[in-house]
Amino acid sequence: MKNSKGFTLIELMIVVAILAILSVVAVPAFIKYMRKAKTSEAIEMLAGIYKGAAEYYSAPRSEEGTGNKVACQFVNGDTGVTPTEGTCCSSGVGGGPDADADDRCDVTPGYWDTAIWSALKFQMSDQHYFVYTYVSNDLTLADAEFTTTANADLDCDGIQSTFERYGHGDANATYGECAMESAPAIFSNNETE
Repeated sequence: MKNSKGFTLIELMIVVAILAILSVVAVPAFIKYMRKAKTSEAIEMLAGIYKGAAEYYSAPRSEEGTGNKVACQFVNGDTGVTPTEGTCCSSGVGGGPDADADDRCDVTPGYWDTAIWSALKFQMSDQHYFVYTYVSNDLTLADAEFTTTANADLDCDGIQSTFERYGHGDANATYGECAMESAPAIFSNNETE
């Protein structure tokens, strides 16, 4: 028995202490990393909405009956928050549509079947974390502008992640050539809340 080998109680306690310290450091970092990964959805979808608005603005259109060229403008209107149930896509109280309880908003094609979302060629075809809004004015050329926003309460604590993209008509835009400008970057607030 004198030659039997094994770990002493002290050695085992040191290993347990090291594992505890690693978990205290690693778990919050992992949670933050997971929330950061969720925000990539907002950036990608805002890029899609922005692209739809830019295409609509630059596409030549004419008036019905006269054939006169319509001045450059963005899709006019306000979509309101889509989906409307809330920014916490969870099956809990106050949450959005989440029938399968996976903390993501369910796909509901009817939400995106509106004139504005159709003109922007945008809809969510997969489950998602964020809700989206598009607002524009009814002005033309350099005075035309729009804002599109993505919001989510990723952990349902009442604090929202917000991402926003803005575009407006180029000051040098003409009836013949519709050019637009945008903010140099996406605005974000409480990115990983």
